[in-house]
Amino acid sequence: MLIDQTMVCEASRLLEGVPAGYRGHISDEDWRWHYDEGHHINWLPSVEERLLHLSTLLDAILLYDQVYVLDSGKPADEASLTLRRVLFERGILTPLDTRTLALPVSNELTKFLANASADREEELWHTSPGYVGENIRATLAHEQHHGSDERRTFLSALRSEVEGSPIHSGSLFGHADELRADPLGTLGFELLRQIDRFDSGALIGGVSHLRTFVYWRTAAHLGLPFIPSLRRLPTYHLLTNHIRNSVQERVYSAVGEAFHCSVSEVYENEQPLPLYLPPALSLFLDHLRANGNIASAIDDLRRSHRKLRRDLASFQHAMGGSATLRDARDAQRRLTAALTTLRAEANGAPPHGAIDQVLDIVPAAVRAAANPLDVSGYSDTLVRRPAEWIRSWWVRRPIRSAFVLSDRLLGLSQYDQLLEAATGQRCTSEGIAWLHTRYGRCLALYGGETRLPAPASPTRPPLTTSDDTSA
Repeated sequence: MLIDQTMVCEASRLLEGVPAGYRGHISDEDWRWHYDEGHHINWLPSVEERLLHLSTLLDAILLYDQVYVLDSGKPADEASLTLRRVLFERGILTPLDTRTLALPVSNELTKFLANASADREEELWHTSPGYVGENIRATLAHEQHHGSDERRTFLSALRSEVEGSPIHSGSLFGHADELRADPLGTLGFELLRQIDRFDSGALIGGVSHLRTFVYWRTAAHLGLPFIPSLRRLPTYHLLTNHIRNSVQERVYSAVGEAFHCSVSEVYENEQPLPLYLPPALSLFLDHLRANGNIASAIDDLRRSHRKLRRDLASFQHAMGGSATLRDARDAQRRLTAALTTLRAEANGAPPHGAIDQVLDIVPAAVRAAANPLDVSGYSDTLVRRPAEWIRSWWVRRPIRSAFVLSDRLLGLSQYDQLLEAATGQRCTSEGIAWLHTRYGRCLALYGGETRLPAPASPTRPPLTTSDDTSA
């Protein structure tokens, strides 16, 4: 599992009692709740947002033996972030060496941005797809800052925790239809336009969008599921759901032919499994309140739920070794049985989320394409692959967990007293309402379910023909 560096740092800062609004390089309280009553939203971290990051991080380390972050940048206050240090020392959190990905990821994004800005180059005064791509390559390759002041600033932003609001720019509200119809192209040109302007707000917005794209494509190249931080979630969700909704009809048909089965069987194989989890946040905070030791609280959480991680790892291994969809369904049944005990512990409560497999743009399938991120042509590329390749790719796709974000936002209030007793930090009803309202406006623009990230959400029942499947 690949997670956002920001998530780890903000969760750690919550436990250290770092003032709200500080992100390792900014400590201006005047920026804490900056809200433009027009369409532009910008805010810095609050206790409530950090608590949501801690909850998501704890679920990730409860589910996965290994959690990764990119190694291309370090927070300025890393020495004071105890939780982050403990996770590294325990080998739970591992930095990914991005140097081998520098060329493939930067080349992919350079081609994509060139297509996104085709016939609109005159709107960009200083920035080009090649300039942005070269800075991505330099960042992932760990090259030292060099060149002009602007380039050094750009590189520094890419390597830091620069993260704007989910909307970044009010101009997107005027392009809502284009955003829904072509999310990749619209966001690609928007980030170029913001970087081109280069004033502080625009640079933060452009780089924040760009970092989301880099995380997304890095995870795809590594074959890892990705859990984004709260600010990246709407963009990431929009991109991945657009891909799934655009390609799944033809892909399901091709997969059915490759496995010699009906499309309805493929559809059945794709249904998310309900996920019931122990209350990781409550368990962690309760242990921290009693013992005051972050390392001990992490060790206890991991030790108590070792079997759950083994079950999930066994499921991934069994899925990857499936020769037929029947084999894959048998693996799903075994995991469902393993999760039954957790459902009983939940005392009839609804599931926390779901487990499914990623349906994304596979780098190996589009390496030679003029635009590797062309969603409209991706299904054509996939269905032309040999049946053996399709079968192998289908069962080996990364397993990911998905959580309903709106439920988590509304559920933050139940941790108020426990959080204060364990850390001295307060999670207020006003702060939760503020975050939920402002974040709702972001989701209204990007559309879709409020999931982290979202599993498939079919809109009609499965069909059995090879040319008309569920979308």
